[in-house]
Amino acid sequence: MSEKRTVSIVIRNRNEASMLAKILPALAAQEYDAKEIILVDNESTDGSLALADHFGARVVHLPKSQFSYGRAINRGIEASTGDFILLLSAHSLPLGKDFITKALAKFDDPKVAAVRCMLVSKTADLENWVEGGRLTWPVDFFSIVQHGPIASGCVLRRSVWEQIPFDEQLEAVEDKMWAMDALRAGHVIERSDAYYLHMRKRRLLESVQIMNRERLAVFRSTGKLWPVPMPSLLRLAKTVLLSTPKAAFEMAAREILMYCYFKSIPLQARRGARTGAIQD
Repeated sequence: MSEKRTVSIVIRNRNEASMLAKILPALAAQEYDAKEIILVDNESTDGSLALADHFGARVVHLPKSQFSYGRAINRGIEASTGDFILLLSAHSLPLGKDFITKALAKFDDPKVAAVRCMLVSKTADLENWVEGGRLTWPVDFFSIVQHGPIASGCVLRRSVWEQIPFDEQLEAVEDKMWAMDALRAGHVIERSDAYYLHMRKRRLLESVQIMNRERLAVFRSTGKLWPVPMPSLLRLAKTVLLSTPKAAFEMAAREILMYCYFKSIPLQARRGARTGAIQD
């Protein structure tokens, strides 16, 4: 890297003290010193604020009544001063002391507006890491979904955000819509070699509801329907043979729930968008 760049870390949080207790020490252990940590807090009632104070993080309070994902990101960046912004969720654990160093490496190219950090549960990304993940315009929207920045683990160039802030009206996929606008404006998005872990374990219904919310937001914003996976008896049979009855039941329930939710997206879109609290 040709010169030292200032990095601000913005973390969205609501009652995630147990995970912040791992994330904040991981950030403190980084070889690349961040300029500041901004915790955008959504009315936490646990020990989150005490942890933020202990690690010297500055808190931006965002009431539930005003919350949207885009607004939380914008308020955090507004309160920051770094040239680059590392966005994390309060359950996103950076892996390795060189996480920030690796995340910044692609910004030697002045065209790069953002980098996507590697989520270890995204096995397709890990299997194809050698291929890279550079996005330029024009690009299909679902390529942005697959390879674009994820707000739970990415780095943005501040000067690009100043021109293209996040949409505060979206109930989800604010990161993907921001990426599409940045690409359309002539910028580039890259995939970094920085890895992180989602520590939060979601229940089946919660996981499907989050995916449904994302697909609903895509439909409202673009008119595009996310491909709907058909329930598969073959996949179920393989799971029964190779795994436990519980795993087979969970897989079947997941596929049926996903299919029912996603097929009803156009009907759901007739209702107004919902905001109000961190859910992911």
